[in-house]
Amino acid sequence: MMGKQPTQQRLRKASRRLIRQVKHAVSGKTLEQDGYQGIRWHLDFPSLHHPAWLTPSGWVVQGWVLLPEHLTDLTGDVRLVAQWASAFELRHPLSLKRPDVIKEVLAEDNQDHPQAVCGFRFTVPRHLASFTLSVYVGDECVAAQHVDMPEVDEAQALKEAQIKVLEGEQGWLFLDNDTNGSVDQYCGRLVLTTEGIGAWQGYLAGLHRLAEKNAAKCAMLVAPSKESVMGPRYHPYAEGTGGPMHQMMALKEASEVIYPVEALRALGDDAFIVTDTHWSQQGALQAAKKLAEALGLEAQAIAQTFAADQYHIRQLPGDLGSKLTPPRQCEIKVLRSFSYSKHRYFDNGLPNFGRLLVLVNDKALMSGTCLIFGSSSSYSMFNYVCRLFQRVVFVHSAGNLDPELVSAVSPAYLVVQTNARFVVQVPVLEQSLLQLINDKRARLNAEEQTKVEKMQVPAKPDDALLAKLNLLPWLV
Repeated sequence: MMGKQPTQQRLRKASRRLIRQVKHAVSGKTLEQDGYQGIRWHLDFPSLHHPAWLTPSGWVVQGWVLLPEHLTDLTGDVRLVAQWASAFELRHPLSLKRPDVIKEVLAEDNQDHPQAVCGFRFTVPRHLASFTLSVYVGDECVAAQHVDMPEVDEAQALKEAQIKVLEGEQGWLFLDNDTNGSVDQYCGRLVLTTEGIGAWQGYLAGLHRLAEKNAAKCAMLVAPSKESVMGPRYHPYAEGTGGPMHQMMALKEASEVIYPVEALRALGDDAFIVTDTHWSQQGALQAAKKLAEALGLEAQAIAQTFAADQYHIRQLPGDLGSKLTPPRQCEIKVLRSFSYSKHRYFDNGLPNFGRLLVLVNDKALMSGTCLIFGSSSSYSMFNYVCRLFQRVVFVHSAGNLDPELVSAVSPAYLVVQTNARFVVQVPVLEQSLLQLINDKRARLNAEEQTKVEKMQVPAKPDDALLAKLNLLPWLV
């Protein structure tokens, strides 16, 4: 039954079996404490006793919750909480009418019943082997269950998992079943836990300590998600409130975090690429300006640096459009009057995490070195930041820091750049870049190694600048 909804007949049969089980044994399904006796609930899917129900969005989680009569006015306060990581959790209310449950379990007429909406149905990521599902009434956890996923045919499962694109209004594409739960974040269903919030507080405080220790001006830039900027107009689902980005920005430690969501919204449709998850070059420019201002550069000088830029139109499938069959393209504005590639001084060429890149532009606005621990959204900023800072040292780490590298480079400017959808994965204050590079190289296959060799800009023998930047230990 993979990728297809079970038939109503199967559902009714399953419900009757579950009802008999509930009537004979409710232990493990209720919280035995004053005020909450009599709460009944059951998980239909996933189940080791039923065929897997897997959709392109992930595993279907379906079941029902019934409150005793004296608690029926709290039905709207019932939440199902799924958790598979300590930093975040997925919350869903009761949203599904289950007339079969009202009729069979309560033996009552389901017409206008106060608990008619007693069911839940949502999805969790395909990669999960297990998770914990809890039932909350208000702030009280009244039941919890460890859930193991049933076995599935891996070939079919892979086919189901490949579709990761949602199509919104006017052809705008959005990310779907990614490991960061982008849709659930946008809808306000996936939130940071107390532990996750505490981890962000510790990270932000540690970042500022590291900057102070190395006498560097410091800034953290979070690239807003495409959903947060374009979603209200084009996303197929309604925007929620109180997601991870809102929680993080509410922390006092985040008072200086740069989150240019309003600046991007002001660009309208030019902020993001229709067929890609990332911001456009115009969006990257706005982010680079906000970053430079936060680091103390003068706004007028920043604007003047990019005043003569010229763009041309080209076609781009993007990381979302390329997932469709046939691939879908859109028109984008691409900078033609400047290219950072001419200023690559060193590049180890590694894909994504572990990449180390040095840009040098002696005509840049500011002398000194800017060290960036960034993510995929940093790449479209290179055309701008390498005209703002004479030397840019970039590490692809999504904000994970290597204090040893910071101390060695001794940058005038220390920047962390991550993407909003990554906020559920709190970066760490100590990660060895050298270990990351070695691990990445060890995992490269022959084809990937060939691509790396084509991409890289090797260090020159006895290079004075790289030696001055104390980067020699990382040139492996």
